[in-house]
Amino acid sequence: MSAHPVVVGLDPERDDTAPLIVAASMARITGAPLIAVAAYLNDPISNAVSGGVVDADLRDAALARLEALTAGFDADLLVAGGPSGARVLHEEATRLGASLVVVGSTARGRLGRLAPGTTAERLMHGAPCPVAIAPAGLAADWAPRRVGAGFIDLDDGRVALRAAGAIADAAGGTLAARTAVEPLAWMRTSVIDPYTRPGELEPSKAAAQRALDRALATLPSGAHPTGEAVEGRPVDALVELSEKVDLLLCGSRGYGPVRSVLLGGVTHALIRRAHCPVLVVPRGVERPLAPAAAPQEAATT
Repeated sequence: MSAHPVVVGLDPERDDTAPLIVAASMARITGAPLIAVAAYLNDPISNAVSGGVVDADLRDAALARLEALTAGFDADLLVAGGPSGARVLHEEATRLGASLVVVGSTARGRLGRLAPGTTAERLMHGAPCPVAIAPAGLAADWAPRRVGAGFIDLDDGRVALRAAGAIADAAGGTLAARTAVEPLAWMRTSVIDPYTRPGELEPSKAAAQRALDRALATLPSGAHPTGEAVEGRPVDALVELSEKVDLLLCGSRGYGPVRSVLLGGVTHALIRRAHCPVLVVPRGVERPLAPAAAPQEAATT
């Protein structure tokens, strides 16, 4: 069993089990332990003047709700107080050496669509490991049987693709990758003319397809990886892909601290529009989330 757990953050004030469903499935296929975390607001002043009674009451209430939410799941429980749920999850993920953190989306989003809440938003800026967001209303039997990946021929894109391939292989599923070539009609400069004529993007699409094919050739064959280069805005291409897969992976932006999630423009928009859980992988993580896939991959080399 992996020493690096899958950590799921659960809101004690909501009945949303979608993040727990995703986290439990990811823990099963990777062989990682599952730790469910509930955070409560720790107000040092109120706690001090009450002689610790406020903190104890809040902790007990959060633990009772966590036990109810995780009934039927094989998970260790952890309750911690702090200034915000995002801070608690960040600190616990760092302390535990988490391989993945899973959180839910806000209750304001449409059912089955992602709409990150405050905790998810704050957590994903500088998170120390991959972060997944699960849309509300996820089916209890959800599993990543069809894995999707957004690809760009840069370090963060290649890392995300490798992670997607490992997950698909470990889950006995399939992988569909997509890379987008974006028209530059709105980016006229003195050096680059806008792509306005039919067929202007074909050389770029062909080059993008070749780069994607090279990357796919390095993945485990058990994932049955396929990929396509399409014309259009990357976020639109990935939102469309999210309607066809169970889990969509993408990289974070290509700068900022290594091994930390920092959302770029495409990822930031994607997590608001996707139709399935989205998992964001920080660059610098060479083999995240797939200890169970290693023996299978080794056997195919």
